[in-house]
Amino acid sequence: MTYDELYQYAIFMLSRRDYGTTELKRRLARRINEVDKAKHSTTDERCLEQVIERLLEGQYLDDNRTVYAFFRRYLSKSYGPLRIRQELQQKGFPSEIIERVLEETETDWYALCQDLKEKKFGTGKPKDFKERAKQIRYLQYRGFTSDYINALF
Repeated sequence: MTYDELYQYAIFMLSRRDYGTTELKRRLARRINEVDKAKHSTTDERCLEQVIERLLEGQYLDDNRTVYAFFRRYLSKSYGPLRIRQELQQKGFPSEIIERVLEETETDWYALCQDLKEKKFGTGKPKDFKERAKQIRYLQYRGFTSDYINALF
């Protein structure tokens, strides 16, 4: 796979959605392997790094912008801070950027947790221990800390 083919493929991928640097590298490396196997050829290893560098210079690839976009998407899904952090780490974003985004955004996690509980289970208190445990598990799954959850009950 040539440098130009790889660059065009990267632009094509970025035109469809934002990728983090690490995630895009993985996807491009997989594409290189597929094409090289099909064509029985080899691609220079520096080619991938050069493409990534060019994308960064052209600001087609920006981890800060992408983390903010994913953060907003996960926040609209009513995910808590723990779940958002986990999702972003799985996508390969640097911890420094993730922590900065979580600190800079002035999100009322308690209110979000309360709204989610009321939407899913109503405004009343749980009837018994089993129902309470079910609600706690759900909120934990959504990524809220025990501090926010315990404040609701």
